[in-house]
Amino acid sequence: MNDLVLNLSRDGIKLIFDPYNQRLKMIEINDMDKVSLKYHGKHFNSPTVSPTIEQINQSFGSTTPCTEIFDENKQRFVMNFRGLAFFFSADDAQTHPEGGARSGYRRLSSPSGIIKVTKLQIYHGASFTESQAPEIPLSVYNGICFLVKADVERANNVFSSLKLTLNTHKLGADNEEIRQFQTSITFGLPAQEVDSRLGAPTKIYYKSHDKMKIHSPVDRQREGLKSDYIYNYFSLGLDLIFDGASHKLKKILLHTNYPGHYNFNIYMRCNFTIPLTLELSAEQRMSNPYQSEQLSITPYTKWNDIVPSNRQAPVVLRRKESLNSINPFGCTFCHGLQDMIFEVMKNGHIAAVTIYQPF
Repeated sequence: MNDLVLNLSRDGIKLIFDPYNQRLKMIEINDMDKVSLKYHGKHFNSPTVSPTIEQINQSFGSTTPCTEIFDENKQRFVMNFRGLAFFFSADDAQTHPEGGARSGYRRLSSPSGIIKVTKLQIYHGASFTESQAPEIPLSVYNGICFLVKADVERANNVFSSLKLTLNTHKLGADNEEIRQFQTSITFGLPAQEVDSRLGAPTKIYYKSHDKMKIHSPVDRQREGLKSDYIYNYFSLGLDLIFDGASHKLKKILLHTNYPGHYNFNIYMRCNFTIPLTLELSAEQRMSNPYQSEQLSITPYTKWNDIVPSNRQAPVVLRRKESLNSINPFGCTFCHGLQDMIFEVMKNGHIAAVTIYQPF
């Protein structure tokens, strides 16, 4: 998958995020004229200080030849420090190799003697070409659990349990150890039991009315005058829906947090795995002989990889806020499959998976 890039063009900055855990791994400054930068309290780039190669050497010190790279194809010179990479354009400059053991090392020279930084990358990792998103800082935990992975367990094509692997950090602990533990939830658990296993939710939402009850049998519509309520676990990327009368878990909602979705950046991505067994007819096997009956669905699976040909028309979901009737992201499509509802975006990516308990 490609990196997620937030381009702040007016500020000359790009924020580059890991496509899987969606954490920031690199900050790229591609217009040095729009920013002022300091190191140890002194400017090395500002309206009055030009970021020349001499200025970078003066501010950060010298580097070794192995950390200075000349790219023949892109005609650029890279000066690499720990966590920093300065890029110099070689379009208007001359390059010449140094002999001896440093035959692969090249040094820029220019008739004017002025060679400026064209781009700066601030990264985490061994090098700017192998940058990786750092782990979640301890200061962010503050008693909150973060999801490592979520494994949906199924038996006979019916949901049995959701096994969660979580990371947490003890409040007030002097050590920097992250504790990892596993827990599971299943339908029918009371709200108090879910609290004890996952901790208190980030938010609780009480449904004023159920818009889907029109699709339920008449006797189901008459049941219960109390509204259902939802436990929102934003750091886990999931919602748990409880019955308003019995206070027992009846639905689980897993979010993929894809850009371009209405709920993007509200939840962290739920890295789930759902084993699925499809019952293919003889006609489906003939039309698509490569379709597998055993699938493993993840947040990166597209709907067409699950069901290449739609067996029935989806339900169109149109969202809008009560104070704003405009939804710039457009509608999504809900497909039912076994005991799950897949909310699919126009580009085919899965936005959310709802697992419910059949009547």
